[in-house]
Amino acid sequence: MGEPDYYQSIVGAYQDAYANDHVLLGFIQRALGYLEPHSRILDVGCGTGKPLDVCLAAAGHQVEGIDKSPAMIGFSRKNVPSGKFQIADMCTYEHPIESQDLDAIFNVRALFRETRAEIETCVGNWAKWLKPQGLLCVVVLAADDYNPAKVEHYDSDGHCARVKRRFMGNDEHCVLFSRKGWEHLLQVNGLEVLDEKMELFVPPEEADSDEAAQYCFVARKL
Repeated sequence: MGEPDYYQSIVGAYQDAYANDHVLLGFIQRALGYLEPHSRILDVGCGTGKPLDVCLAAAGHQVEGIDKSPAMIGFSRKNVPSGKFQIADMCTYEHPIESQDLDAIFNVRALFRETRAEIETCVGNWAKWLKPQGLLCVVVLAADDYNPAKVEHYDSDGHCARVKRRFMGNDEHCVLFSRKGWEHLLQVNGLEVLDEKMELFVPPEEADSDEAAQYCFVARKL
């Protein structure tokens, strides 16, 4: 099953399982406190647009989103009629040069199928697209907080680990940065952390997914 087909098969169940994630909802409220009124925001890996983009649009912000899944983009357009959403792979997407005036970029639980090199490239691009003092708002799983029994190995610098993950009834392998790895990656791209928190979310049983100790942070472009 290819990736678009995979996301098509889980999109409804995913929205039902994760749209009311209390960790994400709390993070959204904290992030909103850092945003200037009427901010222009890009949500990378926007999924169904719920709850993040729904909340951002309701707060008066201008929301754009990209996702590689046509099914996810279809849900985003329905959930956030005022937003602008397009099908695009975050690893190859290039934000229009004339539009490099983003006040904030969000990436929420959308870095599970990328390699270390791809994640490093993405973060570099996001920093480039932000205005000075712009915000990068991210929710990830940090390797430090992951179930040790599912961590296969770390890279020699300790910045990144390969782990096993159960998600929506599927067993996957993915790359997770450690907190140290994120600190380094942000620093080399001219970003400083303003707000960070780790909190556990336990998906509903029907989601057939691992518990998620989510590392949430807001970083500012220097």
